[in-house]
Amino acid sequence: MMKNNLLQTSAIIVALLGAMPTIALAAETSPSAAEVNQALLDRIARLETELGDLRELVQQSVSNAASAQETANNAEKTADNVQKTVKTVERLASKVAKSADSASDIQWHLVGYADAGFVASSRPGADSFVTGKFNPAFHFQYKDFFLYESELEFTTTADGETNIELEYSQFNIFLNDYATLVVGKYLSPIGQFQERLHPSWINKMQTAPAGFGHDGIQPSSDTGLQLRGAVPLGNTRLAYSFMVGNGPRTNIEGGVKVEGMGSDDNSNKSFGGRIGFFPVPYLELGGSYLNAKVNGYAGGPSAAHEGISGITSVTTGPTDATYELWGFDAAYTKGPLHGRFEYLNSTRDTLFSVTDVAPTGELLPQFGMEAWYGQVSYRLSGLGDSNLVKKLEPVIRYGEFRITGRDELSAENSQNRFNLGLNYWMAPTVVTKVGLEWRDYKDAGVQDDTRYQFQVSYGF
Repeated sequence: MMKNNLLQTSAIIVALLGAMPTIALAAETSPSAAEVNQALLDRIARLETELGDLRELVQQSVSNAASAQETANNAEKTADNVQKTVKTVERLASKVAKSADSASDIQWHLVGYADAGFVASSRPGADSFVTGKFNPAFHFQYKDFFLYESELEFTTTADGETNIELEYSQFNIFLNDYATLVVGKYLSPIGQFQERLHPSWINKMQTAPAGFGHDGIQPSSDTGLQLRGAVPLGNTRLAYSFMVGNGPRTNIEGGVKVEGMGSDDNSNKSFGGRIGFFPVPYLELGGSYLNAKVNGYAGGPSAAHEGISGITSVTTGPTDATYELWGFDAAYTKGPLHGRFEYLNSTRDTLFSVTDVAPTGELLPQFGMEAWYGQVSYRLSGLGDSNLVKKLEPVIRYGEFRITGRDELSAENSQNRFNLGLNYWMAPTVVTKVGLEWRDYKDAGVQDDTRYQFQVSYGF
């Protein structure tokens, strides 16, 4: 359209220029037309100026049109590049989404506990600060059917060295809502204390009940298989744990070591477990059983199969003996009041054994252990308006531990133990504990012991 306008204007200007001789002739023949002639000349001058401007405008328009075309071409190229970039981003976003979905299938977290404290004793030279333990536990879960968990224990010895132990390392396969298959080294389900209560921030006292700690009657762990879960039973439920593992061993003192072994020293496997029943939601009643055979060679598999220097060639009794453990427990946990009771009894039959004490072998008589405790704690959270009082929790515990068939072990461990404690909960998983512990040893000649204990513990 602009081009047509330009052509029309140019035609008018050309026509006026062509008429200029006729206009000049009329001016010569008619003196009164001079002014008209001048006006026409002025008009022509203005038209020539406008024509020049028009030429510049035409040239600028042509230039702008070329520039616009170039801009359009560049914009089209940019659009193509943007489209390619969008497709690339979409592909990358798809890969990231798939990677995120895969990553969300795996979850892990770190938990555990640590403690430190002070122990004073009525026995001379027994007062000491203690670093306690540092127990980190790792959980790795894949989707909703597989979980790996493991716990390490770091402790400081009296000589300042650091011991590291693997408390448990197990794979949990969730078969369904009512059953989980456990494979590896797991905390023993016999009783309640070792599996549920031994972490220092959960344990109401600074120490384990007599006979329920390491080297006691209660198994701390085992290595093997376990099937556990719970099934509904009317308005309540039944919890179960069935296990098969490497089982216990004869220790170097002629007793029984009930800790998770990395290998078995005989072909026999232990079997047992625990069943818990909830007559009401806050009360659990449980029963436990364990059966195994122990090898008389305290040196382990190598001693049993390769022999120990100095062993007599003729044995005077069985080198394998049946070990049997049974017990029952109860736990009442309603509101601020917690009450617990556990009882365990174990027997190992007569056994010919080779130990460091008797390298040529000796006939060990029947060996038995028996332990029980009762404990009550009450959180004062519902009493008064004082924040200090609400965070206090008094605790009382009494227990007994007996050993028969091994006098040296009985002298060290047979006792009645009475504990009084007061806990202050600084946070839901941070507690400070002060307590008194009276140990009344039952063998003559063993000095009784009164301990004054302080501990701070943190569960994370």
